[in-house]
Amino acid sequence: MDSKRCFLSPAKINLVLRVLRKREDGYHEIMSLVDIVSLYDVIRIKETDDENVVVKRISGHMPETTTNTIYKAIDLVRKFTGIKRGIFVEVEKRIPLGSGLGGASSNAATVIKALSSLWDLKLSEKDLLRIGTLIGADVPLFIYGKPCIVKGIGDRIEPASLPKIWYVIVYPKVELSTKEVYGRLKIVLTKGENDIKLRSDIKSLDEVASILRNDLEEVASILCPTIKVIKDMLKLQGAKGVSMTGSGSSVFGCFEDRESAERAAKNLLSFGNVFVARSTND
Repeated sequence: MDSKRCFLSPAKINLVLRVLRKREDGYHEIMSLVDIVSLYDVIRIKETDDENVVVKRISGHMPETTTNTIYKAIDLVRKFTGIKRGIFVEVEKRIPLGSGLGGASSNAATVIKALSSLWDLKLSEKDLLRIGTLIGADVPLFIYGKPCIVKGIGDRIEPASLPKIWYVIVYPKVELSTKEVYGRLKIVLTKGENDIKLRSDIKSLDEVASILRNDLEEVASILCPTIKVIKDMLKLQGAKGVSMTGSGSSVFGCFEDRESAERAAKNLLSFGNVFVARSTND
């Protein structure tokens, strides 16, 4: 391959995140309603003449060691298929680390799907999901790449239908550890999937606003009190609904149109990195 191929790696928003219970293996079972949004990292991939794997960050922040999820994704695809071709990857990072937006998981999923296409591997979605699950809990939802309900430890994906939503996403520049947030969760987790009902077909923004919930928000707000302040500011700027995504620290507000979202975003710049994004579903 003579030139680099470009792939967009999107962020996600957890509209609902319910923590059900902690398993004996240490993982938490969840139920989550997820939207995929137009905040992207840009990944460029080029085959090389050797068998080496090189991942280079050209902007933003991410580890460039083999602990990076992109390295893990390439390694697992090569082991799964027996292919040993060399790969050079450049990454423009826009999705902040430790923000609850799923950037690292999205990068892994994007690379898995990209290699499947570039190498004409003809991997089934089941194969792609199996590889993704070995990397992290959020990788399968990015393999799916559309609004969905996530269950189990992130490995079970069900389709969902959502309206088009404009988001203002505010990252207060506080990197939260998913492990620490879950570790500080003190509530008794005895809920089962049958105790929580998530609708899979939502028609309006008002319906979305009425169901927003994140069981991790209380813990994350202790570690990052600015979360509550940003939520209040988003409400003052006219957001139909506000919540935190993932294990934080990013907070989002839902808006009806681009104009109102961009207007609100201008008034939140002092609180951190501010992004205006929309649902990517057609």
